[in-house]
Amino acid sequence: MRGTIFPVRSYIVATEPLSEAQARAINPYDLAVCDPNFVLQYFRLSADRRLLFGARFNYFGEDPAVIERHHRRALAKLWPSLADVRIDYAWGGTIGVPVNRVPRFGRLAPSVFYCQGYSGHGVKLTHLAGEVLADAVGGTLERFDLFAGVPPVRVPGGHSLRKPLVALGVLYYQLRDRL
Repeated sequence: MRGTIFPVRSYIVATEPLSEAQARAINPYDLAVCDPNFVLQYFRLSADRRLLFGARFNYFGEDPAVIERHHRRALAKLWPSLADVRIDYAWGGTIGVPVNRVPRFGRLAPSVFYCQGYSGHGVKLTHLAGEVLADAVGGTLERFDLFAGVPPVRVPGGHSLRKPLVALGVLYYQLRDRL
């Protein structure tokens, strides 16, 4: 499976709890939202009205101060009224992104199934993948075989060069998203 999934970092901040008026102004319907860009930004409100705001950028570290600084600029650009809101938490994590952005279904052995590579936009597909895998384990393979039949895109040397390739890819798509 090497060279078909790339490790991409996504970073998130959580603000201090917002007032009801602030929360209503930025997200009146309390939805989970993402933009249509390839290198997307996404947000939603927590149960205690914190703004959870995430985005990717070319950074592979764990320093919350760096994450906060980057996200504060993006957050203030979207909502100038939140430019000075306190950010209480900042963190990041790795997601698996297939080259063609299609989640990968397959088998490693007759009774060992896998599904991976939801790639940010695809997280909502985890529910469907769970149903498809449950059906497959139960012996109903039609949907699993359909998804497993999508061939992966493999990048030669992708495993060895994954970090620089991801950095170049994120930079390329950030520039493309801005045009």
